[in-house]
Amino acid sequence: MKNLSFTVWMIVLLLQSCKKENYVEWIKTNENDTKATFSKGRLVSSEVFDKSAKLDSKYIYHNGTVVKIYKYYPNQKVSSYSYLHKAPNHFTSTIYFNNGKIASEGEVDFYKGKNLYLKRGPWIFYSKTGEPYAVYTFTHDNKNQYIKGETLFDTIKKKIIRDVIFDPPVLAEKETKEVVHLFNPK
Repeated sequence: MKNLSFTVWMIVLLLQSCKKENYVEWIKTNENDTKATFSKGRLVSSEVFDKSAKLDSKYIYHNGTVVKIYKYYPNQKVSSYSYLHKAPNHFTSTIYFNNGKIASEGEVDFYKGKNLYLKRGPWIFYSKTGEPYAVYTFTHDNKNQYIKGETLFDTIKKKIIRDVIFDPPVLAEKETKEVVHLFNPK
């Protein structure tokens, strides 16, 4: 019996010593390739590459929870940066124009399994020259994002030109696209 327990103990010790501590694992799908980096057997970061091998996004983990998210433009400049504000999925985010200036900033809920980012609370939107032109207040139902309030600024006269509260809130996509196009025509 002593030999059996000694043998079991030795097998467990051997298995523990064979455990990978620091390693990289590649996960390939039809849409992208992901490089997962592990330290002491735990996932610490993952980088997602598109099919042309350009970095699309990077996730930093702490104890299994995403704590930082970077998204990239095709030219590899950062398009957005988010950091964990309150676990498990409440982030503070900054979105950038391709020229590096801030496009918008606020809070977001990130649902990793659905790859869904939903804005919440007030968000400030900036023109390409860096001036704030709008503040939107968002809410969501874990699927869709809605606008509860909208404040628009005249950046030349430096005054508020529209201040609206939506009751009930309106779907965000249509309303923000119209205003963003108005202040950032192509």
